[in-house]
Order: sequence, then structure tokens, then C-alpha cells
Amino acid sequence: MARKHLQAEQPKRTSRNVLVYIRTSTEKQAANFLSLYDQEKQILAKCERDGENVLAVYREEGETATNMKRPAFEQMVARATDGTRSVDAIMVYSFSRAFRNQFEQELTVRALRKHKVELISFAEPLTNDASGDLFRKFIGIVNEFQSAETARATTRTMKENARRGYSNGGVIPFGYKTVDAELIGHKQKKKLAVEPVEAEIVIRAFDLARNGDGETGPLGTKKIAIWLNERGFRSRNGKLFGTGTIHEILTRDAYTGVRRFNEYNRKGDGERKDTSEIVEYEIPAIVDRTIFDQVQTLLASRQPRAKGPRLTAAPSLLGGLVRCDCVESCALTTATGTSRTGKIYAYYKCIQATKQARHKESETGCVNRKIPRPVIEKLVVEALVDQLLQPERLTSILLALKARRDDRQASADRRIVDLARQAAEAEERLSRLYAAIEAGTIDGTDPMLKERVAALKDGRDRAAEALDYAKKSSASPIEIDPMAIDRFSRLMREQLTSGDVAARKAYLSSVVDAVIVSEDKIRIIGSNDNIRSTFGSNGQPAPRVRKSVQEWCPGAGSNHRHCDFQSHALPTELPGRRPGKAG
Repeated sequence: MARKHLQAEQPKRTSRNVLVYIRTSTEKQAANFLSLYDQEKQILAKCERDGENVLAVYREEGETATNMKRPAFEQMVARATDGTRSVDAIMVYSFSRAFRNQFEQELTVRALRKHKVELISFAEPLTNDASGDLFRKFIGIVNEFQSAETARATTRTMKENARRGYSNGGVIPFGYKTVDAELIGHKQKKKLAVEPVEAEIVIRAFDLARNGDGETGPLGTKKIAIWLNERGFRSRNGKLFGTGTIHEILTRDAYTGVRRFNEYNRKGDGERKDTSEIVEYEIPAIVDRTIFDQVQTLLASRQPRAKGPRLTAAPSLLGGLVRCDCVESCALTTATGTSRTGKIYAYYKCIQATKQARHKESETGCVNRKIPRPVIEKLVVEALVDQLLQPERLTSILLALKARRDDRQASADRRIVDLARQAAEAEERLSRLYAAIEAGTIDGTDPMLKERVAALKDGRDRAAEALDYAKKSSASPIEIDPMAIDRFSRLMREQLTSGDVAARKAYLSSVVDAVIVSEDKIRIIGSNDNIRSTFGSNGQPAPRVRKSVQEWCPGAGSNHRHCDFQSHALPTELPGRRPGKAG
């Protein structure tokens, strides 16, 4: 009897409540042994053998373990740490399925253990002691290193893929589509091609931003969205356009024919990477670079923080155009002074230096203390008359513009052909559908038929409207008429050298974007397109009308006293970025 009492009975193992977590990060993993089904099958079989009680299975597909904000993972941890102590363990196929960051792994393990929950790996069984903790930490470090190496190798491969002009997937920009390029091994490479209907919407948005719809001046993002929505244009997924979408279209420089890969850091604060890490590759252009730059200048001038036309409304000839080439790179403002004899002098002074009451070169780097206004205005006008507004120089500029316009027109002609083919195909599909209904092949009472017919009609009408717009907006050829150029040159010289300040200022602003004043020189900056837009019919100069505020005096309730000004809405202050040089 004593021996019987000395033999202690072995305690029976109690069943634990277990949560199961399975994950795949890519479609490729879902197709091999790491598929969700295979992970779940092996883990559940082990739990059944060990007598574990599986409370729930949490599945995560297409999520990386480097990101701790995974919906299923967060739900599982929240349930395990809800304070009810109803969960005893969490089982994963391997630690790499749950973590790819050793620091986050140990923080989670510590949080789970506070609630008496153990983390168990099916493929990496460890003892629940100090040696098991050591090996788990080591496995976490290896997993993190392997993840970083895999990411580095993947990025290197994708950068090389981009250098060869292939698309790396992701969200396709509005206006483009992916097409098969070539088959390399077993991998089908793809490139971006222009989607004709979407491309016409992009072109129209830029045209509305620059020129308006023919009834108003240039439109802002909100009014462009309203204009497109009212006329039945829709985004790729069939939704209405919003100001955010329009702004994204107007600022996407990929439309100029160059797309960048690996530009921003996806982790952290999303800051821009170093230039050496960014890969640029060519794609079909939808918008000319000059047009894109003009729209960016307009967007910058319409920003709420931009100043109004205070300087350009001044009686000075260069107000709003002249800038100081100092450290601050700011505008020059007008100022006056009185001599001892009572004579009034007019100057241009650096705004920044005037605000801070500092004019010494050692303090601000600005040497433009006082620049006589008549002197600099005379120098600028004489330089334009002698060097720019000469028939030979104007002819060379217009010839260069003609060559560039011809290249753009060739691309537009190809787009018109694509649109015509797309419209014809839509009409043919609709005709075949009608023929099938008439022949009785398709039941005319089918409720889905109505939606199908409506979709085909909508596609046909959109393609036809895009084709019509493409034909109307097709650029007319530039005719180089020597007599018209000579007339334009002579009249522009007269306009710049005579007349009142407002008229001279309007013509000067039509050809000049900025006048940069430094210590020993004056740079006059403009664009060749300024000459083309100012070159009117039969060589008549036409200064561009620029607006600072849209809908000036829109209705009878406005203050009509302000409508007496004939300033032609002179341009606002220039943005910080300098335009390219003329010629």
C-alpha cells in the first residue's frame, strides 16, 4: 500500500485554446507550398494530433510581414489580449509568416506573454525557456535580414526592368494602358501605350486650364471637373471627376513622355529618394512639355498664398516682371526719392532688403540697393528691339516652332486614327448586337440586354466625341510669311517704345516672362511660344490677356466702378521657378 501511495499519478495534459494565423505576401507564394490552404492544412493537422482546441483561423493574403498594420493580424492580437484569458497560444506556420522585423516580433511576444499567450511556430518548434527565446530572437534577425536582401534584389531587378522601358505594374496612369511588349523567358513584359479616349480627356483638361472652353478664360481645377462632369466625361472606374483627380492629371509630368520609377520612399515619411536611385524611362507623350510647363505656371500663380497683382498694377513698366538675383531671389518693388532740389527720382529696390532695412552685401548678399527705373527700363526695351524683334531672329524662332508643331501633329494624327478605329469598332459591335436581336438569336426581353446596349452606346458616343474633339483641336500649320514677320517686328518695336505705360506693359509682358537683375548684368527670360502666341493674323501683334482673378464683374450686382480699368488683367507675380530662355 505504501508503494502504491508513493507512485504519483501523471497529470493529464489539458487542451489549449489556439488561434491560427496564416499569410501569403504574393500570388506566387499562393501557388506553391506556402499557399494559405497548405499552411492551414498542416497546422490544423498538428492541432488535432496534439488535442489543441482551435478557436479561429485568421487569413491574410497579399500582405507583407514588414507591415504590422495587417487587419487579420491586428484582430487576432486584439482577441488574444482582450483580458478574458480565453486564448492560450497563437500558432503560425513559421515566424516569418507573422514577422519580418525582429524588434516588432519581440514587442508582440512580450505583449502576448503579459496575457499568458504563447507564440508557437509549426516549422520551428522551440522550447519554452531561455534557450527557446534565444533561438527565436536569432530566427527573427535572420528573417529581417532575408527580407531586406530580398527587397534589395527585387528593387534592383525592377530598376533594370524600368531602364529597358518596361512597366513594373502598379496603378496605370489615367490616359495609358498596358500592352504586351515581348516575351523574355517565361515572363511577358509589358509597356505603357496611349489609351485614346482617356488621352483626349487629359488633353482637354490641359486645354481648359490654358485657354478655357472658348466662352471663359482659363479654368481652375474645380471648374474643369464641373465642365467634364456636365458633359458626361467619367473617370476610368465610371465615377465623376473631382478637384483632386484633375489636379493630379494637371501635375503628372509623365504625360510629357518621361516616367520615373523608384522616386519616393514607400516607407517612413515618403520622402523623395536620391537622384541616383531614380530611374527615368520613356513612354508615349500625351502633352507637350511646353504646354505642361505653362499649366504649372498657371497653377502656381493661382495658389491662395500667391500675392495679387499689386506690383503689376503699378505705373512702372517692369512691375511684376523684374526680379532681384540675390540670395532670397525676390521681386523688385518701385520706390521714389526726392533730391535736395526737390526733384523726384524713381527706383527699383529689392523687396527683401527693403523689408529688413538691410542693404549691405555682407548681410543679405543683395547689391541692388537702388536701380534707377528709367535706366533699366530703357536697357530692357533696347535689348528686345535690337536683339529679339529683328526679322532674322523672329524667322529662326518661328521655324523652330514649326518643326516642333509638325512633330506634335504627326503624333496627333496617329491618335486620330486610333480614335477612328475605336469608334468604328464600337459601332460595329452595336450593329452586330442589333442584328442578333432581329434574328432572334438573343432574347430582346433579357433585362441584362438593356444595360449592355446602354454601355455600347456610351462607349460609341465617347469615342465619337473624343474623335471630333481631336479633329477640331488639330494644330493648324504655321505659315512663315516674310512680309508678316517684317510687319510684326516693326509694329512690336513701335508698341514697346511709344504709347502709354499700360499698353507698353501689356506688350512687354506678352513676350517676356522675367527680367533678372544681378550686380553686373540683366537677363531677359522668355519662351519661344510667347512669340508664337503674340504673332497675330497678318503679322499684327496681339498681347496675351492674363487674368489674376476670374469672373471679374460677373453680374449686375458687382461694383461697376472697378470695370473702368483698362489694364487687361495684367499678370500676377511670377512663381519662384524661372522659365526657360527665349530663343
